[in-house]
Amino acid sequence: MGYLSDAVQWWDESQLRVLVLGSLGIQYLLMVFASGRKCSVPSWFRFLIWLLYLSSDALAIYVLATLFNHQTKQPASNGSRDLEVLWAPFLLLHLGGQIFITH
Repeated sequence: MGYLSDAVQWWDESQLRVLVLGSLGIQYLLMVFASGRKCSVPSWFRFLIWLLYLSSDALAIYVLATLFNHQTKQPASNGSRDLEVLWAPFLLLHLGGQIFITH
């Protein structure tokens, strides 16, 4: 039972970091695979790109919701609170669109 509580505590502490890194990773993969949309690619690969494209918006929205919920839970005197707010503009850019896919 100790392992489960340790895992939950770790997730509570690092959830925002993991989600932001996941969002950045999906954006990077979309950028790398963007040139493949003009070539003849297997259908499974096209399906993977489509899933990444759809999940990028959902993950960015989830990270923003987690960020704002995390901000309301923390005390106002915490110094990392101001630093965490800086992630919001980057996540809004992710929601703004994947320019590599649409052009």
